Amino acid sequence: LQNDPEYRNKIKAQAMLYPKLQAIDTWMPSYREYENGPFLTRKLAIKLSIRYVTEDEELPEAILRNEYMPEGSRDLFKFVNWSHFLPEKYKKNHVYREPVLGKLNASCPGLLDSRVSPLLVNDSQLQNLPLTYIITCEHDILRDDGLIYVTRLRNAGVPVTHEHIKDTIHGAISFVTAPMYLHSGLRIIDKYISWLQENL
Repeated sequence: LQNDPEYRNKIKAQAMLYPKLQAIDTWMPSYREYENGPFLTRKLAIKLSIRYVTEDEELPEAILRNEYMPEGSRDLFKFVNWSHFLPEKYKKNHVYREPVLGKLNASCPGLLDSRVSPLLVNDSQLQNLPLTYIITCEHDILRDDGLIYVTRLRNAGVPVTHEHIKDTIHGAISFVTAPMYLHSGLRIIDKYISWLQENL
């Protein structure tokens, strides 16, 4: 939207709850640690996000194998290379492996679209983004997407408020009524609403 003349300079803030921000590397530490959940599994996260760009059944399977990036896309890996952007405590003993190029027969340009993968924009584009609020959750497959975005935005000079909720999972705000009741979901809602009230 920042590149759309109708909306340029009209967006006051972006506020994100445990966001999915890229479709380039689904083998980050959080994707490995929480491959089977809780709540959101790696397979389901891939299947849901790919529906935004294609109905091709081959693509999710190739992504699960980390063999889906097209030839000539290696220059994009630097934007999501977790070994450069994650805090040390989240790297643990994981070793960075970049996606395998050229194994997928089908072409899916939507994967490389910054509207699907906002982390793929360069630093000068990030500098134009507004005040940002991001909540990440410790036990969430998408944790590292958010952590990388926080680091990259701060490096670009964007004012960022980051709340990391250590004791909860992806989708926690969906579990604030019986029979599935998470106190952490209510805490997230309270933090989110408070930030919006203070900043909008």
